[in-house]
Amino acid sequence: MAEVVQEVQRAEKDAKAIIEEAEETRAEILEDANSKAEEMLKESEEAALEKKASKLKEFKKELEKKEEEMMEDASDEAQNFKDRAAENSGKALEFLMEEFEDEFLG
Repeated sequence: MAEVVQEVQRAEKDAKAIIEEAEETRAEILEDANSKAEEMLKESEEAALEKKASKLKEFKKELEKKEEEMMEDASDEAQNFKDRAAENSGKALEFLMEEFEDEFLG
């Protein structure tokens, strides 16, 4: 009977050791999984920041291009306005001369 009790105690001791080892393994696996998850999150954040910076740079280039196009268009429009004004100044001078002649010279 004493032998059976000792056998049960050894089995309980072995079971306890197996449970402790399983708990340690579980803790190590969880710690490793958490570390890997944190690393993946960090890599994802870095990739997102790089993509954001790239998109922002691309957007700025597009804005600069649009600004340049708008400035060219505005310059062209200003030149057209100046050309029309120059054409009309001769007509305006002629009109003023006619008005002056009508008014003062009869």
